[in-house]
Amino acid sequence: MKYSCECILVVLLWCSLSVGAATTTIHVAPNGNDGWSGALAAPNAGGTDGPKATMAGAREGVRARDKDSPGARVLIQQGEYFITEAITFGPEDGGTAGAPIVYEAAPGAEVVIHGGRRIEGWRSEGKFWVADIPEVASGDWRFSQLWVNGVRCTPARTPNGKNGAGDFPEGDELFYAAGPVMEKKADGDEATRSATAFRYRDGDLQDWDSLEEAIVVVYHSWETALMRPKAIDTEKQTIAFTGGTNWGFGRWRADQRYHIEHLFEGMDQPGEWFLNRQEGRLYYLPREGEDMTKANVVAPVAKQLLRIEGDPKAASFVEYLHFKGLKFHYTEFTVKPEGHSDSQAAHSVPAAVEAVGARDVVFEDCEVGHVGGYGLWFRSGSQDNKLLRSEIHDLGAGGVRIGEGGSPATAAEAVEGNVVDNCFIHDGGRVFRGGVGVWIGRSSYNRLSYNEICDFRYTGISVGWSWGYADTTAHHNIIEYNRVHHIALGQLSDTGGIYCLGDSPGTVIRNNVFHDVISNARVSGGWGIYFDEGSTGILAENNLVYNTRTGSLHQHYGKDNRVINNILAFSHNGQLVRSREEAHNSFFVQRNIVYFNNNQLLGSTWRNGNFQLDSNIYWSTAREVAESGGLDFSGRSLAEWQAEGHDRFSIVADPLFENAEAGDFRLKADSPAFRLGFEPFDYTRAGLYGDAEWVQKPRKITRPAFSPPPVAAPRRIAEDFEALPLDTTAPGAHSNEEGAGTVRVSDAVASSGKQSLKFSDAPGLKVSYNPHMYYVPALRYGTARGSFAIRFGEGAEFYHEWRDNRSPYQTGPSIWYRDGALTANGERIGEVPADTWVTISIACALGKEGDGTYDLTVTIPGEEPVERAGLSCGSPDFRSLDWFGFVSNSTEAVAVYVDDVHIATD
Repeated sequence: MKYSCECILVVLLWCSLSVGAATTTIHVAPNGNDGWSGALAAPNAGGTDGPKATMAGAREGVRARDKDSPGARVLIQQGEYFITEAITFGPEDGGTAGAPIVYEAAPGAEVVIHGGRRIEGWRSEGKFWVADIPEVASGDWRFSQLWVNGVRCTPARTPNGKNGAGDFPEGDELFYAAGPVMEKKADGDEATRSATAFRYRDGDLQDWDSLEEAIVVVYHSWETALMRPKAIDTEKQTIAFTGGTNWGFGRWRADQRYHIEHLFEGMDQPGEWFLNRQEGRLYYLPREGEDMTKANVVAPVAKQLLRIEGDPKAASFVEYLHFKGLKFHYTEFTVKPEGHSDSQAAHSVPAAVEAVGARDVVFEDCEVGHVGGYGLWFRSGSQDNKLLRSEIHDLGAGGVRIGEGGSPATAAEAVEGNVVDNCFIHDGGRVFRGGVGVWIGRSSYNRLSYNEICDFRYTGISVGWSWGYADTTAHHNIIEYNRVHHIALGQLSDTGGIYCLGDSPGTVIRNNVFHDVISNARVSGGWGIYFDEGSTGILAENNLVYNTRTGSLHQHYGKDNRVINNILAFSHNGQLVRSREEAHNSFFVQRNIVYFNNNQLLGSTWRNGNFQLDSNIYWSTAREVAESGGLDFSGRSLAEWQAEGHDRFSIVADPLFENAEAGDFRLKADSPAFRLGFEPFDYTRAGLYGDAEWVQKPRKITRPAFSPPPVAAPRRIAEDFEALPLDTTAPGAHSNEEGAGTVRVSDAVASSGKQSLKFSDAPGLKVSYNPHMYYVPALRYGTARGSFAIRFGEGAEFYHEWRDNRSPYQTGPSIWYRDGALTANGERIGEVPADTWVTISIACALGKEGDGTYDLTVTIPGEEPVERAGLSCGSPDFRSLDWFGFVSNSTEAVAVYVDDVHIATD
């Protein structure tokens, strides 16, 4: 069992305070009366006295108690206590260190502070069950969430989520926009992507009768926007919204992802519901086994459930309040008429339980669930508070927030010294997918320990809220012994098991387990430990990280972070990622074990040498490592890498785990890692502690057993663009567009069939290499063969190129068309007439078979093929194909068409 000395001290302190200090006892029961004294646990025989009826009534009783009785204990009996607005506590409601004010469930009682309302009177109408709600028809009540028998229901939507569950893990269907609407300002500036409209694909949207009620959920990289439709133009195939999104449409990909919910016409799956506000009618499609004549159907009324309202600016605080054994259920958060769009982390969404100016407030053995926003938030001026052994779940946004987005103006307004320990925080982002499991803003000296955090659509833990190197008030935060997993769920990107920002001296990330961080592969990355913009002075030690989308460790940019004695395993792509070159040292990465099953060790950029890697042990089980001549250190062998001064004492060797492929990362006694100074740590201590029922609660969620990421077979691409909607980008490729410079499917001409890919260049673009498009074949050995048909417009300047993933990248074949002639790495091939289809075929050996040369065949209809053997690659060291690109380099309006793209290896 896992107990820290500090945790035991917290429990002992709680026991001593809650038992010894409270001298006034006030009872609360569902059959009570706020006019009674609360001195009795049940009504007396004459019905003249008994318990209070509500927590608010008990609060008034505490205020009115004998002042010679400094403490108070409020015992709440079994039952549901319905409220329509938050219960509030002010400075006058607090206690002292020796005599706290305690609100707790009576022994054995299940106490629910209930912010919802039951909906009854259901009747069957065809395939639907329907209930009339007069308060909705009158405009007095509006809700956007629904629960049946305690299970969150799905707003009627299209397309449907996986198994009707209302989610879209990777592989599920979504709509994809045809592209952004380009808007030009009146002053004639360059057209920009609209933030209030986009173009949709043929057949996706209609002018449905209920569209005015609907919400369009738009998936950006690390956030979603919830947009309310304003108008739809079925001829131009555009949809406009009542407000804008922070990120515009198509910033990361032109084919913007989205789905529509609260749409009556999309109601076709069990568990879906729709509220017709004009009629005041609620429609529902029952799930299997639900009897609507008996079902407990709840819609939320209250926006929040409990508020602690101090005044930090006036140094007026709410102190020594304790809440124990209470459940806080059901809140509403309605999207405004202008829609909802946050920049990150669902930052503007409130919490069901909020504290401002709270000091030494404790929540223990509590539950916050079935809510529309965040669960709990320690806000401005909140210090030395504790959230202990509590469950925070079924969340519209995230779990717990500590601090504000800006630095405090005074010491009294600082948020610091708070503890979240031994809590189960899970199943968030159900409405606002950018919600974070635990978010620490500009707040310091906090501790997150022994928590289980899982099933969030964005990030598990976020620490810091400052971009760049400016001084900040987020430092000395301790993140230890947490188990954080199943993050992003294939929905959002640029995410981490833990995500850090800004200058953070004294912040420590230790003895945690981060796994299954699976971002959306079409957009951006998902990392175990993510040092984002300006992360500085952070120590990450003794962590186990495995099964991430794009890296166990990623530093966007930062300074002097230390990554020491970690196990970093099984990233699907690069294992260690460094995204920006800077003049100072990026980080120290030392005494780590890096274990994987591909040949992608170092991701992004490792050119300038301003990083310290040493005494690490690297091992890949991939066949391609042997086939390609050894582990790839950013395009170098280990010997070459070491000759540059990196990893001088590191080795490439099997670390001898007990069974890493089955998730057992214990080291055998004869592991070579010990010779490098690696210190073993017990990663099984991470997560919840206490009684068996509590510890096993997360294990009741059924999940597939761990298995390493599939070993990617050499990628084969065969694309003729025939099955694709017109005016869309190529699937499986990265398309970079700018203004009128686009890469879209067209039916203007084709080499075969009726469609091809059209590159439309334009004058006045910021960079000459836009528009461009590329595939990422990730071919490491064998002979790569690529071919395509191409049709150059008059005056075009265009090139096709192969590149590897080094920093800087090395080029292989490079075929250019300019001034009507074709060249191959500078060697003239011959003239090619404009507006004529030409087939280009390339063969290039990779890996240890490669010699820095390739063969080329150019075929023009009606002419003999032109063949060139042994052409020199751009770099004699070119050995892997990671970038297969097409670039329109013109500066005028010109079109080039590409068709029948094929990539394979022998």
